[in-house]
Amino acid sequence: MNKMTLWNDWNAKPDANGFLKQSSPIVEIYPDGTFSTNEESEGAEVTKEGTGIYRISNVCGYNTDMGWGVHGGISVPKDNNNLELIFVDDRVQPDGAIIIETFHRQHFHLPTRFQNWRLKSIDENGERVFYEDGEPCDIPEHCRLDVRVQMPKVKQREFQERMEGIKEK
Repeated sequence: MNKMTLWNDWNAKPDANGFLKQSSPIVEIYPDGTFSTNEESEGAEVTKEGTGIYRISNVCGYNTDMGWGVHGGISVPKDNNNLELIFVDDRVQPDGAIIIETFHRQHFHLPTRFQNWRLKSIDENGERVFYEDGEPCDIPEHCRLDVRVQMPKVKQREFQERMEGIKEK
């Protein structure tokens, strides 16, 4: 018999770009620092510490199973041409918290009309001011970062026990 995997909202979730990803402890971070968690990441907190600086606390770094990539995974928003809208710099703190910094990504290698021209402000003369390549910026409007985190073992054990209880019913 062939093995079949059934994807549903317990084991998979579309990322910010609509691609189906393995579900696990996921924190969704929005431009203003608001966030949402799924059942497995409940207890994680996000604070916005400055322009493009987000801290995820009450976690133990990135998820370690490599299901989303080398260090657990961040899903970065992309444009219609599948190009990432921002650069991400990140580091895990000794206490397990994750600091994520976001920077504008221009794509100068493309024709001008396909570059990522993101409006920063309007100056006193009514001229548009755009972000420079590599300049710190918040997550773009109407976008989010999806971050796959490692939760403390207590939380994982509680979740596993709940899932086993559901299977037994």
